[in-house]
Amino acid sequence: MRKLLSANLNRLLINRAFWLTVLFMVCAEVFFCLILRRDTMSMDVILFVTLQFISILAAIFFSLFLGTEYSDGTIRNKLIVGHKRSSIYLASLITGIIAVTIIFLAEVLTGNIIGIMLYAAPQKSISQIVLAGVIGWLACISFVSIFNLIGMLSSSKALTSIICLLTAFALLFSGLYIFQLLAKPDFLFGVKREIYQILFEINPSGQILQTMMIDIASPWKLAVYSLLLSFAITGLGLCFFRKKDLK
Repeated sequence: MRKLLSANLNRLLINRAFWLTVLFMVCAEVFFCLILRRDTMSMDVILFVTLQFISILAAIFFSLFLGTEYSDGTIRNKLIVGHKRSSIYLASLITGIIAVTIIFLAEVLTGNIIGIMLYAAPQKSISQIVLAGVIGWLACISFVSIFNLIGMLSSSKALTSIICLLTAFALLFSGLYIFQLLAKPDFLFGVKREIYQILFEINPSGQILQTMMIDIASPWKLAVYSLLLSFAITGLGLCFFRKKDLK
């Protein structure tokens, strides 16, 4: 798998769409930091403000990146030279994790630099900020796991892009919808409220929303949800990819 991963990373480093995604994330963070600036506003308000867009950006970039695997016949060639399907799938997943980590770090570093220059000191503790960042990063990995499953099972580049984008928007809007419901204390009660709370915490977009607020009530529970979701989707993807007809 080392050779597969090396080849994928070489492709990633010369991929124009990837670097445009990183640049867009940085520019978006700069834009929001400038328009939200107030004299008394603390920097922890803007540290993760543009993470709400990362699922959509990852869906666009990663679907295009994976789409060329089928359109160029790369996956078939990998199998011909003797690589295992599981290795191909996992190499693609790791490449996506590295890519989204770079995008994530670009956003966070930009927010930190501008925050130090223009904003007041953070009101939250360093440990809270770091923990929120970890939760946000794990949510990004969950997104990659989902998009990798879609990209590796769909042979059509256009279809992969459409499904990934629709999935990203569905997760984003469902997360926002449940967040609004949970924000009304007199609207949901008992078991129904607990179910919605679990759905919100499992949803990677819901985790991103909580990361943006930094003050996370149950960070370790969110981390477990992210890891379980990523492992479950990866296991499911490996199972289906082994049976996929790649002719």
